Amino acid sequence: MEEDNVNGNPEAGNAEGAQTPDLGKFKSVDALVRAYGELESEFTRRSQRLKALEEAEKAREAAAPAEPREVGSEELYRQAKQNEGVCARLVSEYLQSLKGVPLMTGSGAGVAAPADRPRNLREAGNLALGYLRNQKN
Repeated sequence: MEEDNVNGNPEAGNAEGAQTPDLGKFKSVDALVRAYGELESEFTRRSQRLKALEEAEKAREAAAPAEPREVGSEELYRQAKQNEGVCARLVSEYLQSLKGVPLMTGSGAGVAAPADRPRNLREAGNLALGYLRNQKN
């Protein structure tokens, strides 16, 4: 009977006590193959859906600025120092916030002249006359 099993006769092998494979909850090999095909199709659909969602997320991240994350003051300082635009903006905003201080924000350096206070009435008149002459021009 071994010859019959070798030649492809499955019944001959079963007659000697060979067991059929354990198919679990499936009643036949055809049902198992059909369930495997459905499982493979579902896996393919989910993989395609996941890939589409990942691509949509990448596109959304590229279009929208990233959410700001919490960073320490040293990290902020390092990042601002590396970006010349941010550094210039910070300095400009700081200088604008200094009210009452005569500063030149462009090129050159501003120097405040010391107050010229008259010591008598004659010096006060000359100072006022000089001021009025400069105002007319």
